[in-house]
Amino acid sequence: MGSVNAGTSYSGSLFEVGQEGMTGAFYGILSAQQGFVGRHPYQKVHKYLHRIAGEKQTAIMDTTEPDSPEKFAMVNKPDPSSACIDFDGIVFIDVFKNDLHPYQVESNYAMIYVVPPMGDLYSTPTDFLHAVEATAENIVRTVMLYNQQYTGAKSPNSLHLEKINTIRVCLFSGGYFNTWHLSHDQLATYIYQGIASELHSKNTSIQCIQFENNLYEVTENEMPVDRQDFASIVELM
Repeated sequence: MGSVNAGTSYSGSLFEVGQEGMTGAFYGILSAQQGFVGRHPYQKVHKYLHRIAGEKQTAIMDTTEPDSPEKFAMVNKPDPSSACIDFDGIVFIDVFKNDLHPYQVESNYAMIYVVPPMGDLYSTPTDFLHAVEATAENIVRTVMLYNQQYTGAKSPNSLHLEKINTIRVCLFSGGYFNTWHLSHDQLATYIYQGIASELHSKNTSIQCIQFENNLYEVTENEMPVDRQDFASIVELM
């Protein structure tokens, strides 16, 4: 399982796990259990990946430092033609080392770090919502790319990486990035639309999407629309 962490694009804390909201909660759990209180190893990796990607859309890191909490990391930028501006919509996958799964639960396999769209960057609320949708699409696209190119027999550096079949999604861009003061229902709808459009159109190997306490069973090419329920999503942020 990969859990979505709504990160940050603020210049002083770009790509950091920390600060407030969802990413602050991630920092509290991971730093204590993985032994990096007061440090920011994920931010270091994220900045490195973004730098080596350059003009390319994707980059990976399959060799990490001994004190790093992850054994593999990748970055995938949103489609250049998408509504996303600046760093918005960038997705990182951080696969935890085998002995550093949160709560020592092996199914807590990876963090999916998402840079949420920041409302101030967009001219209209519609543009902002389209960026939120594009970000959700890139979450699925990034996990699909990871599953297809870097797992099983294709694992780099003999890492024996496993597929991410379940994604746990949070409501991103719903807190202090939501400068247009849109309802959580609106944001959740566009997140769902972005996820559903990619699941419908691609062979992703994703079997389940979790929205907080509700489960949405999916197949590789279908998500039943009659099971939409955002009651739990809107409580997240």
